[in-house]
Formats: sequence, structure tokens, C-alpha cells
Amino acid sequence: DQGGFKNAGDYLRLSQPAVSQSLANLERKLNETLINRASPIKPTNIGLELLKHARYILESEQSFQTQLERMKHGYLQTLSIAVDHLTASYYAPKLIANFHKIMPEADIKITHMPAREIISAIRNGQYQVGLGPFQKNMSGLKTIELMTEESRLITGINNPDIDIYHLNPLNFLKHTNLLASYLDEADERPSKKKIRDYFKSTWQVNDINLQLKLIKLGIGATFLAKSFLEVENISEDIIILDKIPFSLISKQYGIYSLNQNAALETVQNFMKVLNN
Repeated sequence: DQGGFKNAGDYLRLSQPAVSQSLANLERKLNETLINRASPIKPTNIGLELLKHARYILESEQSFQTQLERMKHGYLQTLSIAVDHLTASYYAPKLIANFHKIMPEADIKITHMPAREIISAIRNGQYQVGLGPFQKNMSGLKTIELMTEESRLITGINNPDIDIYHLNPLNFLKHTNLLASYLDEADERPSKKKIRDYFKSTWQVNDINLQLKLIKLGIGATFLAKSFLEVENISEDIIILDKIPFSLISKQYGIYSLNQNAALETVQNFMKVLNN
């Protein structure tokens, strides 16, 4: 941010050698070069990743300090909520509005993220409650079911390999990409074959609107919730791949929170909204 060690030292009220030594110590600890020291100075790729992490830590610290000061002065705790695209579009607005009626003084932090990342964010303490699909492992979480949502496998009418689909549906998948909002890590995957293994490759595209635009252009296939199929005006642009054995997937959606967070007043009141 400061463009050099001297400016960084002035900003941090440290000597230039102290800043340089601190960075050198960190590089030795990580066994990685974090800064390209040629002019102009700039981070390496690994340095950029560390910078993202450091910014998150600093922002979290500042957020906690602000929240602590508010609590000292009698203000209510901030309710942090992580939502996926489906719940953000169709369910979260009404639920949050009803919660606001119960606790109008409460601050709310709402973040949209891919559905498969929400539970991890809840377990890591980044957010107090999540609104999204349930996963197989919900241990340690208090859950309340909201609804069951069906997703259909679709592609665009402009997909250049659509003729293959009509002749051999599974072979068609070998010629197209799966557009997914989340990619499993290798150690998260069981030995049995995953749906993504049937496709030519998998693209991670977190934004569902971008997924739909790619689909309309004839690129790839994706699973789209029934709610989107019914509400969005896309029926003329897509084909439901109902000849594929796993073209229909049902998921349970609801709220989840760490068991220890379920005792917080804000979380309890949000869950009351769901119960009603």
C-alpha cells in the first residue's frame, strides 16, 4: 500500500530496517518470497494471497472492536448471516424483514456466498447463522428446515452438441462443461463417482446470473432450482436434460447455526421467525 519500505516505516512509525527485518522473518517462517524487491516493489502471487488473508484478519479485528464498544454501551449484538443465491432471492428478504420487526435495534450483516461454502463459514465462526441447503454432515449445528427445493439439469438451446444429447444423453455430458458454484477438494470426495465426473470438465462460476448467460450462449450445463425456472423468463432459451438419470436433485433448505451460538438472543429471535 505504501510502495516501499521507507514509506511503510513512516506509516507504521517504525524504522525502515525494522519493517524490512519483519518481512524477512515472515518470509523465512513461510519459506516463501512475499515481495519482489525490484523497482517498483510489488507482492508475489503468494504475497497477494497472504495480503488477502491479512486484510480479512484486520477487518475482523476492527469489526469485533466496534461490536465490543457497542455492547459496552448497551447496544445489541450484530447478527451476521450468510445466504446463498436461492434464499437471497426468494426467502431471506421476508425472513429478515420479520426479524427486524422483532428486534428493530439489531444490526445485521448479510453476505452472499456459494451454498457449499456457507456451512464452513458458520463452523469457522465467520457468521452466526446460514441460510442455504443442508449437507450430509450437519454435526455441531442447530438446524431448522425451511423447505425442499428441486433443481433440474439444463443446457442452452444453442449448445453446439445438443444433437449428441438426443442420440446418447450420457455421451453428451462428455462433450460439455458443468458450471458449478463450488468445487470439492479432493479429500472431501468419497470414492464413488461424482456427478461432475460425467462431464468433460467443471467450471467454477459462483454467480448464477453469469451461469445463465453462459448457458444461453450455448456453453455448458448447470443445475438450476425450480424456483428460477418458474420465475425467470428463460424457458425459451434452455433445455431441461430430463433424459439424464440424475437430472433432478432435491435439497433441503433451512437455517443453521453453531450450537453454542443458538443461545444468542439475536439468533434465537431469528429462529423464531423461521418457526413462525
